[in-house]
Amino acid sequence: MIRKPLSRDEVISAVERTGCDKVPVLFHKWWGEGLEERYGQKLEEMAAPFPDDIFTAWYEEPGAETSPNGNPHYRLGYRDDYADAERHSIGQAAVLLPDWSELDLFLADFPDPNEPGTFDAVKEYTEKYAGGRYKLGCWWRLFHERLWTIRGMENLMLDYYDAMDELKLIGRRILDFDKVIVDRFAALGFDGIFTSDDLGHQTGPMMSPAVFEELYYPLYEEFISYVHQKGMHVFLHSCGDNTLLMEYLISAGLDVFHPVQKGCMDMEETARRFGGRISFLAGMDVQNLLPNGTPEQVREEVRFLKRTFHTEKGGLLLAAGNGILGDTPIENIEAMLDEMCR
Repeated sequence: MIRKPLSRDEVISAVERTGCDKVPVLFHKWWGEGLEERYGQKLEEMAAPFPDDIFTAWYEEPGAETSPNGNPHYRLGYRDDYADAERHSIGQAAVLLPDWSELDLFLADFPDPNEPGTFDAVKEYTEKYAGGRYKLGCWWRLFHERLWTIRGMENLMLDYYDAMDELKLIGRRILDFDKVIVDRFAALGFDGIFTSDDLGHQTGPMMSPAVFEELYYPLYEEFISYVHQKGMHVFLHSCGDNTLLMEYLISAGLDVFHPVQKGCMDMEETARRFGGRISFLAGMDVQNLLPNGTPEQVREEVRFLKRTFHTEKGGLLLAAGNGILGDTPIENIEAMLDEMCR
């Protein structure tokens, strides 16, 4: 191994910016679509010498239109059949709540966060592999992403102006659900929570700052405060340009922001304006540089991230910006991992 994994205390120092000269790595081995199929065992052998400073565990989330387990109600949909539902987004997912007149039916059949069995794998995996590392409990989709899952993206964009009261009702139910999930991770001794909300598109947020302030800010503030009361940090993944929302996220108490997307957010300006008040899980550009650059260009980008975001107090962790795709040369991945772990 190129170096030992960092200790829990070292990671906490980096996150809290209390004096850390080391840079933890997390989600640096984020294998995206087609990558494992292309390289097979060679990929794992190449990545094996590089440490995993943070232990991550994912609980079994509720399904969308169908349940992932034997309980048909452990899903966000409330209808028995979504075969004829309107479809949206990349995966052509069903619009789960197509008509606001059925909101009461939707809320009455909301999944139970204490669903039996959904943390069994977390417990087993943690006992076997966590060791003394910093432990991060994970799930995808917080508030905005949950609402677009439920309503569909096009409907949600209109709802921001036509159905704010209804969105707030669902947002509160999501928050109550997630608080129980936080409790369950806390009971297992986890140190942080990682979740996602893709709030940005390429040139700005998906909603106006005014909409974020009215709908999402109170939810974020209460969620983050609740996690902090349990003695844990909050890590948020949000693609796109989040510049106009950063002050809200910082005010709400967010600890770590990922990925500061290359080509969307100005990294140097982001570090200048917000560094010292929030820590960054800075992500390597998986869209252009990693698949198309040279190994030396990849190394220089890692060095740039360290120069830009790291301070003598800490404040920087390193990751891939998103899943590393199958068109990426393995030499570039190795260069990224090697430079990140130096």
